[in-house]
Amino acid sequence: MIPTGLQKLDEFLSGGIPDGVIVDIFGGNGTGKTQLLLQLCMNSIKSGGNVLYLDTTGGFRPERILEIQKHFGIEFDYLEKITVSRIRNTSEQIKSINNFGKNHFSLIVIDNITDLFSYEYKNDETIFEKNSLFMKYLNQLSKFAITNKIPIIITNMIRILEDKEVENMKSAIDPFTHIKIHLSKNSSKFQGQIYWAFDKQSFSYTINKMGLSHNSEDI
Repeated sequence: MIPTGLQKLDEFLSGGIPDGVIVDIFGGNGTGKTQLLLQLCMNSIKSGGNVLYLDTTGGFRPERILEIQKHFGIEFDYLEKITVSRIRNTSEQIKSINNFGKNHFSLIVIDNITDLFSYEYKNDETIFEKNSLFMKYLNQLSKFAITNKIPIIITNMIRILEDKEVENMKSAIDPFTHIKIHLSKNSSKFQGQIYWAFDKQSFSYTINKMGLSHNSEDI
């Protein structure tokens, strides 16, 4: 169980992110996806774990973790417990599953899960091939998470269709994810909506530069 650092979210999840699930964090740029992701990584390490961080965009910034450590006066080096793998194409991304079991990771992160698939399969003629390959990949991820009782957290981007936010490749992702967290920004507040099993609940919170803090009651 990995606490999120958000009181209401942890209460909703009965303590935090459980083992053996896929958690999908999605939203636009600047909505707090990376901050929440790093918080989960650090909380997993704080509990004695090791993290595998698959970076498909080159966006991992170790200095952000160092800033958090410095701000809170933490001497322990969290970066020593994070294995970062730069993924450059969909073939590497799919094959990376074969290396998951070689180390005893407590958490696996994939940031961003659809970026390379969308880049390599741009044309309408390749949509079926892209979705089929992607769903097989997610099926493998789900099997690994459940079999090995390890949480896998993915991030994803959104598209704007007819003035509405739509998660990228949503129809291919939804059948394999257990917890979905949709992040958005409203003025100075970062809004989140979480889906768990057949229930749906919304909550709002703020993400400051150095950590997470709950801001309001569930709505």
